[in-house]
Amino acid sequence: MISRTISRRALMRWALGSAAILQSTSWRGLAQAAARGQLRIGMAAPPTTLDPHLKSNAPNNALATHIYDTLVTNDEKSVSRPGLATAWRVIDDTHWEFELRPDVRFSDGEPLTVDDITVSFDRANTIESTASFRTYTRNIKSITSPQAGKLVIETKQPEPLLSNSLSRIRIIRAKFKDATSDQFNNGTASIGTGPYVLKEYVPGNRVTLSANPNYWGAKPALPELELRIVTDAGARLANLLAGDLDLVEQVPYEGIARVEKDERFHVVRGVSSRVVFFSLDTFRDVSPFITDKDGKPLDRNPLKDLRVRRALSMAIDRKAIVERLMQGNAVVASQFLPVGAPGTSAAIKPIPFDAQNAKALLAEAGYPDGFGLTIHGPNDRIVNDSKIVQVVAQMLTRIGLKVSVDVMPWSVYADKADAHTFSFNLDSWGVNTGETSNPLTALIATQNSDAGLGIANSGRYSNPDVDAKLAVAKRTLDDAKREKMLSEISDIVFNDVALIPMHHEVLVVAARKDIQFMTRADQYTLAMNAKTA
Repeated sequence: MISRTISRRALMRWALGSAAILQSTSWRGLAQAAARGQLRIGMAAPPTTLDPHLKSNAPNNALATHIYDTLVTNDEKSVSRPGLATAWRVIDDTHWEFELRPDVRFSDGEPLTVDDITVSFDRANTIESTASFRTYTRNIKSITSPQAGKLVIETKQPEPLLSNSLSRIRIIRAKFKDATSDQFNNGTASIGTGPYVLKEYVPGNRVTLSANPNYWGAKPALPELELRIVTDAGARLANLLAGDLDLVEQVPYEGIARVEKDERFHVVRGVSSRVVFFSLDTFRDVSPFITDKDGKPLDRNPLKDLRVRRALSMAIDRKAIVERLMQGNAVVASQFLPVGAPGTSAAIKPIPFDAQNAKALLAEAGYPDGFGLTIHGPNDRIVNDSKIVQVVAQMLTRIGLKVSVDVMPWSVYADKADAHTFSFNLDSWGVNTGETSNPLTALIATQNSDAGLGIANSGRYSNPDVDAKLAVAKRTLDDAKREKMLSEISDIVFNDVALIPMHHEVLVVAARKDIQFMTRADQYTLAMNAKTA
């Protein structure tokens, strides 16, 4: 039986070495797709549902953005722009007024109503899910329409980032308020006001869409869309070079030079707001994937000791990972966003690689000979995810740990991470608000699903001081005051090694030469950002 690793290498050799043989066929495939106004995108990670309110992650949200609209949209730099609302203003600390776009219709021809909007927000706030959108809706007290064309949202307390939060909630038809996720997946309930209409969804394989004839905005430049799930990087590149795909995300770094030399294609780069990090189980007294060197369970969880957390962080050579493994297509991270972004702290510096001091810290904490640890990660979600896990495992081995690795498909991994299955695991978060209040709420706050707090806090880190300070910061409408508070919270969080930051991703996309494409900070690959030259 051929291993997965060998298969990937074979695909890469094929992609890089046999393009000349395929070029004639490739030209025909590309020309036919262009003539049909078709865009075939190779997606690196599969969406797990078409239900727009079930699970918030980049593949799901990007797909939903094609079908559904939101009151406010985020542009490529995560700046709030008009969507179903053409304008908005703050009335007072807890009231916002929105002017609704007139004459908007769903893809089935029915007009958009205020009831559709209120039902969508209610569903997003109440649907049972461990990774729901409640963090964006929890503060909404009421939605009213004092007059035609206007909407007033009252919040329970001041909500500085309300407009940004509204960009997360997709609007469905009110008649589908009680629809099951299966009914969204089979197309019955997948009726939106967005630029595309669902034609077919084959989980783990492909999604096909076509332009929505009732769309209120500019019609897509490429009306026929196929989102093809190709999780293997070598296979995505091979399909592009063969003319079977028109655009692929997460181009394998070893293939970038090959694409740049081919006159049929070009490479597009963009810095993302996604931070890659390791989550740590700081909650359980005994953690399931931590043992002694003989594989026997430990009677205490080493990750609850700050000295151990610092040692693990110090043992990772981030600079080497960025320069060699990521080939420069990443930026070393010391916190959620690069220094200077709202809510970051200038006092936080990248953790220097220092294996000797890491060993000393382990010894001081009572682990002079290390311990056993399993590192978990996805193998089809984060750029070079399985390689990052392997490299970090080797680095931790050098300070005395006995490390094993377990990687799995994102479709399996995501549910396990949500269920707090792991002890030490690779993850990532797109800071799409451009402010640290978002990751602090989702990744650091003590988990409280009813309040929309800690929805992605897979290590269940909990710090009452952080929770109290964050609650005050998130009620502060004055931007300068709020950012100073968030900066102070960042100091606490990263000095406490609540998680281990690794790097910020640089998005690398390859497309056929006649396609102009704009990358986004949130890393959503949207057909609406593509047009033909």
